[in-house]
Amino acid sequence: MAEEPVGIPVEGGRITIEGLFEQGRIGRNAILCHPHPLYGGNMHNNVVQAAQQTFTGLGWGTLRFTFRAAGASGGHPPQGQKDASDLIAVSEFLRARSPGFIDFAAYSYGAWAAMEAIRMGLSPDSLILISPPLDFISFQGLGLPDAPTLVTLGNQDNFCSVESLKNWLSNQPDAKPTLEVLPCVDHFYWGSERELSAKIEAFLRLNF
Repeated sequence: MAEEPVGIPVEGGRITIEGLFEQGRIGRNAILCHPHPLYGGNMHNNVVQAAQQTFTGLGWGTLRFTFRAAGASGGHPPQGQKDASDLIAVSEFLRARSPGFIDFAAYSYGAWAAMEAIRMGLSPDSLILISPPLDFISFQGLGLPDAPTLVTLGNQDNFCSVESLKNWLSNQPDAKPTLEVLPCVDHFYWGSERELSAKIEAFLRLNF
């Protein structure tokens, strides 16, 4: 099946954000979160597309969307916690549209938004954090969920060093995430999308 455009109501229906939904075939769905809109991030990002194609190739349903004020989404530019609360609304929309497990794959700023949404009560069935920008945005006080988790990072990432990531993970004593550090890869994964997809696929096959 192909992706279809959807409008997702947030903030009690006062704002609609745009998304692309594709029905799956195995009873699992993935929500994909993109980088910071103020720096050009949107749901058509190369990393988001690579992750979406990986999920659909394994039978997942997928929903990617654009944060507020980017693309055709309404509202004002990103406002931190509002983007995180929007993720909870996106999850509720997807659960109503396609009942089943909901997994998250969140890249860069999207990783922060997903972690903040988890702090606010979101409970993903699994989580993939792609290059969480720990040296750019504070992740202090944000805890990984009790769910299968994959964290990927390029060893040449200017927004999160390997040391910063390992230090953050060491302060997550109750979580046992899978960590994959990709050599010769920076924050943007240009030309390394296949390597990233392979890591995501291996994680999904191992856990599901």
